[in-house]
Amino acid sequence: MKTFAELGFPGRLIAVEGLDGSGKSTQIYLLKRWLELQGLKVYFSEWNSSEIVKAATSKGKKRELLTPTTFSLIHATDFADRYERHLLPLVRAGYLVLCDRYIFTAYARDVVRGCPPEWVRGVYNFAAHPDLTFFFKADLEVSLQRILDGRPQLKYFEAGMDLRLSTDPYESFRMFQGRMLEQYLAMSTEFNFLVMDANQLVETQQTTVRELVSQRVDLAGFKHKEKKPLNGSPTPPRRKAKPEIETTVE
Repeated sequence: MKTFAELGFPGRLIAVEGLDGSGKSTQIYLLKRWLELQGLKVYFSEWNSSEIVKAATSKGKKRELLTPTTFSLIHATDFADRYERHLLPLVRAGYLVLCDRYIFTAYARDVVRGCPPEWVRGVYNFAAHPDLTFFFKADLEVSLQRILDGRPQLKYFEAGMDLRLSTDPYESFRMFQGRMLEQYLAMSTEFNFLVMDANQLVETQQTTVRELVSQRVDLAGFKHKEKKPLNGSPTPPRRKAKPEIETTVE
């Protein structure tokens, strides 16, 4: 599949990928704010956020009912809904669309959970590829610590506990995320990922992200156009009323 630019769309789609705790969400949020402050047309979307599917996904996770195939198909449904209703129309309308995770999350996560790679890719073969994909590569211990800094414990599926890799959630996390890292690195050349050192300071990474986006995307073409009157001509300035002159009859 080609990128949106290669398919002739006026907009561009930029995606970020990485392990849980890699800092990718922080980086794309900072990029979004920077682009918005320049007056550019920007839209943001994140993985597993479709209103149609979100409730079912949450319920299945809480009850630990999801098999690898079910997990994969639910996320594919979520993505397809957002792709058809938001991503595609806005890229077609000339927006910069930013995605916190894209189809590569499924390519890595679902395969690690045991789904056949060819089957997973076939499920998502309707989607165009991003014009830029940043992969934030962080050490497993760094990712783990970042997660624990924000909350007291790991989530069941986040730690890969459904795979029965280990009864210790922290060890399970290392094993599960380690396998995902292998998948991402294998894809990095195939899909031209821009690999970022996610162990660096947030500010250092963001500077590099902005430089790469500026170099590879013509940002000036995404500015909001000034609104004009319906007839297409500028509104003439209103004339000031002349002051009345009082006359005195003697």
